[in-house]
Amino acid sequence: MQFVAEYSTGYKIPMEPAVTMGGSGKVPNPIDYLVAALGGCTSIKMILDISTKGFKVDSFTMKIDGTKSKTPPGIFEKLHLVITLSGDLDDSAVAEVIKDTITHTCPVAAMFRKTMEITWEHHIID
Repeated sequence: MQFVAEYSTGYKIPMEPAVTMGGSGKVPNPIDYLVAALGGCTSIKMILDISTKGFKVDSFTMKIDGTKSKTPPGIFEKLHLVITLSGDLDDSAVAEVIKDTITHTCPVAAMFRKTMEITWEHHIID
């Protein structure tokens, strides 16, 4: 049971049910794409805004952990983002950009925040 979402631009995105619903685990399920969209949207916005402030990001990773409700439909109740960066960065400027991105400027985060809590932490490494 695999599906393909095809957009007018020609992009095709494969998807299947979660493994618990019969999926193979080889193709993302719709919820995987939602969480990936949050990570992608916030990451792009953060890197752009940090760069606009005159800082240089050499590396950027984000890990997203979540807790889901135990009852159907099993929606996320909370997501926690762990952001790790390196480069010529100022901790307070990075913290400000991250908070602004998650609470104001990322439309995907804005949609998620209507139904769940989003928390975050960041680490700047050498």
